[in-house]
Amino acid sequence: MENEIGRREFLKSAAAAGAVVTLGGAANRLFADAPQPLAAWKPPTDVAMVKLPYAESALAPVISAHTVDLHYHKHHASYYTMLKGWLGTHADYQNQTLEQLIRANQGGTGMGEAVFNFSVLLNNHNWYWLSLRPNAGGAPKGKIEKMVTAAYGSYETFKKAFIDEGMKLGVGFVWIVQDGDKVMVYRTEYHDTPILKGYQPLLAIDVWEHAYYMDYENDRQKYLEAVIANLLNWDFAESNLVQKKK
Repeated sequence: MENEIGRREFLKSAAAAGAVVTLGGAANRLFADAPQPLAAWKPPTDVAMVKLPYAESALAPVISAHTVDLHYHKHHASYYTMLKGWLGTHADYQNQTLEQLIRANQGGTGMGEAVFNFSVLLNNHNWYWLSLRPNAGGAPKGKIEKMVTAAYGSYETFKKAFIDEGMKLGVGFVWIVQDGDKVMVYRTEYHDTPILKGYQPLLAIDVWEHAYYMDYENDRQKYLEAVIANLLNWDFAESNLVQKKK
């Protein structure tokens, strides 16, 4: 019961922060007018919001510009603003990477819990925007295709596993991760991230309601199916593969 109350209070804080973030206006829009080269698609390791590598309208009709606007400039920006606010009050937390903040504050209480929660949410959302790409999706190619086939037998079986994991979640993210020389679908609920389990993230899809509700209402499966078919950024996934050490 205490955990549930804590979650509700945390979500209220995030929502309140989102309400006061004022990033409106063309001059403050943190996105590019055209897709950027894949080499630029890397999540920041420091405390920063990833810059969208495509226009806000580029994911439509799968994800509308309105959803991207609210999700990125309100929800995502609120996590960044809240985290920067917490870090600004404590010198020991400054000049640390997001991963360092996550690892150091796992299981923390009070300020440590807040820093952990907002660090995870900022990190996971950075991964989400880069895991989407206009005119992408469908079956992968290259090395990642071979790894998906080795793990799941076929793309169709993988797709079913991905959707099934997404539907099991209350709120959280569905990931494709690398575990040694294998890839697998992995889900994280609430404030969690695969790096805490030793997995290498490859892709992340947000299934918190703010990611899809305005476009799909409560039909999460339709959202997942549309993202997989049209936006899943397999090139980004392949660029994140870690070579097995010999």
